[in-house]
Amino acid sequence: MAQRDCGYCIGMNSSNRILEIRPAVHNDATEIIRVRREAILSKAATHYDHAILNDWADAMDAADRAAQIEQKIFDPRFIVLVAEAESEMIGFAVADLSSNELQALYARPNEIGRVGRTLLAALEKLAFKAIPFLVCDASHNAESFYRDRKSVV
Repeated sequence: MAQRDCGYCIGMNSSNRILEIRPAVHNDATEIIRVRREAILSKAATHYDHAILNDWADAMDAADRAAQIEQKIFDPRFIVLVAEAESEMIGFAVADLSSNELQALYARPNEIGRVGRTLLAALEKLAFKAIPFLVCDASHNAESFYRDRKSVV
């Protein structure tokens, strides 16, 4: 399958680091798992107790989760994007076009800023070429992110 152009190859510059949004590749699955876990444990800590955070972060065996992510990376019904700064993955997003669902949007703590918004804009740009809308179930800590967001597409 040909890689999809994300249209956000250089997203922003902050603290002398450039944010790049690109389609995920096979080798990204393990790092996506790390980013997800780190984002959950750090950013949701103000909204959930420690036991819930650990269950959420470790809800699936790492090998099974990596296989699931790899499958989505190669499936044309999914868009999987990653955000990097200086070759360090700091975020990712996943959309299922067959169900119009934003399945994941995570960014680990970083100094860049606006990583989630940039990832979502890039994902929407690609998704809205094929589907009219996206829905998602937001965690308590992410509700304000989606509610306060102005449409960028």
